[in-house]
Formats: sequence, structure tokens, C-alpha cells
Amino acid sequence: QFEDPFPFLGIGSDAENVENNGQLSYFGDPVFLGSGGSGAVFSFSPKYASGGSDSNMNGKIAIKVSWKRSRSTVEKECQILRTLEKSGVPHVEKCIGPPNEYRYEDGRVMIALTPVVESPRGITTSIQDVDSGNAQQIA
Repeated sequence: QFEDPFPFLGIGSDAENVENNGQLSYFGDPVFLGSGGSGAVFSFSPKYASGGSDSNMNGKIAIKVSWKRSRSTVEKECQILRTLEKSGVPHVEKCIGPPNEYRYEDGRVMIALTPVVESPRGITTSIQDVDSGNAQQIA
């Protein structure tokens, strides 16, 4: 369940500074990408940002919504991806905002990720659909 537009707090912020940032980014047009052991993932298109510039509103993002039992795993995933980015590790997806509470069910959390890799047939649900050079160029 998502509102349209769907708000996400702190896109592009350091997790430690999100309270000072106060930036809400709004996204719409959710598309279910898949689910696994830690949660379900959806792509969203940018709509607009409030409380700051739209500089972090370039292209689609993925939002992962944790299952209740995997909340801490998804929070840690974001922390690890941020550490890899700060260390300069190439070709790794980015966690572009701090974990947000999933407002529709207690005990769940969301993280925002980029890039969303699209295939010629639209958003892909299979790695076989991705052109071998495409993911490297986007990352």
C-alpha cells in the first residue's frame, strides 16, 4: 500500500543528518519488482521534493519494504551499502536515504536504492534481460 505521491524522508542525506535536513521527496507510479527473504521491492518515479532542491530527483528509485522479521537486516543493508560507497567501491547499488518507517504496518522499515536498471522491455525482473554493459554504465 502506497500513497500517490509517496513521501520518503532524507533522500540524499547522511543518516546522521536527516533530522536537520527535513527534505521530503515524493514519488509515484509504483511498480512491483519482486520480493525475497528480507522484503518486497518497488520502483518509483520522482514527482517533486520539498524543503530543498530537486537535485536528488534524477530517475527512478527502488524502495525496499522489509518484512517485520527482517527489519534489522534491511537497516543493516543500507548501512553496509553506504559504507561501501564511502569507501569508493565501484558498481554497487546505493542506499540514497536513511531507513524510513513503513507507515502502514508497525515493525517494518523502508530503504531507497539506486539505480533501477531497465531493460528494453521496461523494468526487468530477470538478470538475463539486462544488457551486459547497461548495469555497469548506470552504476
